[in-house]
Amino acid sequence: MAYYLAGGTSNLMKEFEAKSGMNEEGSIKSDASDPPQRMTRRKALAFSIRVPLFLYLLLVIGLGDTLFPFKGIPPGREHRAAIAIRDNESPAFKWWTRLFTEPHLYKYYDTYWYFTQTRKGDCEAEFKAALETALNHYQSVDLFLLAHTNKYIEWVAPFPQELRDRVRFVYNTGCYNQKQGPDWIALGADSYIGHPGRSQSPYFYFFLLRHWTRGEPLNDILEIGNRRAFTKFRQLEFVTNNRVNAQKVMIESVASCVGDCQLRIGDKN
Repeated sequence: MAYYLAGGTSNLMKEFEAKSGMNEEGSIKSDASDPPQRMTRRKALAFSIRVPLFLYLLLVIGLGDTLFPFKGIPPGREHRAAIAIRDNESPAFKWWTRLFTEPHLYKYYDTYWYFTQTRKGDCEAEFKAALETALNHYQSVDLFLLAHTNKYIEWVAPFPQELRDRVRFVYNTGCYNQKQGPDWIALGADSYIGHPGRSQSPYFYFFLLRHWTRGEPLNDILEIGNRRAFTKFRQLEFVTNNRVNAQKVMIESVASCVGDCQLRIGDKN
């Protein structure tokens, strides 16, 4: 029986090698006369487009958001600029934040700046220089503060009032930074959205940026973003066998607005 199995296995291996093009050493046979098989430019382009698109669709569907296949750019793009800053986090978090944020700013704003800090207090001079340029050249400047508990407001406060009045919308992902809202409005911002406690703000931010850049008003975005973020927390509660308390996470994370909560990206300052 042992001899039969060994012989049978040997015959099967020879048949496989003959069909697969492998030689006796186990490597692939090659014929110098055969040209190398290369992917055409058209196929390479299609591949490079389809794979990111497929991954993006998986992300959107997985997080339960709306697809926007034919949405145009809201009016007034030439009058608005944006500045985003990401604090020092793990390389993966910094990479994903930029990968998601930057295409939206590029498409829906006339000019944008994106800063990634490598340590606390990093990029202050660059942020202030960008803000000065934006405030001097654009009617509306939106700020995306993509960081843990922060005090970027102190970087903005020294600017003259006539320039600060051009700060339109400020979104802050920072934990416990909801209380900064009245201070931002006092500085000159029209609208501010923040989170009250130890928040899981990235879930809300995903919905906010996608719907904000499509021209929806902030109050509608709050309803959609908070509701769909809570759905994700409930799902996490289920898959973790209640180790995640969805209600508690939501209380800490719920976004709220101060100022003009009817504001749209297409509105002038």
